[in-house]
Amino acid sequence: MSVTTIGRCIPLLVIALGASASARTATEPAGNAIKAPPVRHGRTINGYTYTDAPVQVKLGPNTFRIPANYFDSQIGPFGEGLSLKLEWPDMTPTAPGARAAPRTNDFRKEISVLVDYIDRLPIEGAMRRRVTNDGHTDEGALERRDPAERLELRIAQPERMGLTPYTVDQGLRAAYAKDYHARYGRPLTRNLAFEPDWYVARSSDGEISTFIKCDNADHRADGVVLDGDQVVSQAGVIAAGCTHYMVDLQNSLSISLSYKRAFLKDWKRMETAVRDVLARYRVK
Repeated sequence: MSVTTIGRCIPLLVIALGASASARTATEPAGNAIKAPPVRHGRTINGYTYTDAPVQVKLGPNTFRIPANYFDSQIGPFGEGLSLKLEWPDMTPTAPGARAAPRTNDFRKEISVLVDYIDRLPIEGAMRRRVTNDGHTDEGALERRDPAERLELRIAQPERMGLTPYTVDQGLRAAYAKDYHARYGRPLTRNLAFEPDWYVARSSDGEISTFIKCDNADHRADGVVLDGDQVVSQAGVIAAGCTHYMVDLQNSLSISLSYKRAFLKDWKRMETAVRDVLARYRVK
């Protein structure tokens, strides 16, 4: 066998091994797991048939039995955490095998979901940590006065779509830029690509329940048009995106979603869909 032939076979071997491991995991006893729906077969590619068979995974003390087609690989999890996909506008998983080559789904509709178990820091403070730059600056550092990086230095705007936008305080920014130049001997240049728009929702007790960062609207247009349930790309325009953070306090899970900014109006439906998946497939 030539080196070229071996190179072609290795990816298929890896896929086959992963598929086999996932299939074994999916059939392991799950204690009091909810009854799984009937397994539907999907596409067979390179000898492997993609299905929606449940795959058992653990995040800390939490155990889930999640249909395989929810996963990014459509086989099962690889590495730590969960990497899942939903599709706008129905917030349902991709059909089994539809994301494998050759792809048959519309990638423009994909919503990426990452779920991680948090145990090194208190989950209760996870959302507050998201809206500061404390994690990568020293106490007392000039950078902690950057009004683009701290929620308490931004200005709350009228609510939109059930979210409160927070804009950069330009007066504070001018003062910060002056002190930055004095400290480092070079001007602070403004780059809107690194100054995302911020949106926040709060729970009834005033705590941050949702934090969303989107590409700055003054820097990048949506790049897509929503036509019914279709996502139509605009020629030559890069689609603006959002990163959406929330937590599951009860199970100590940190959750992030990534999607096109055009979907922002459906942020609440996306949150509900993700929480429903985690609740529905969690082994009690």
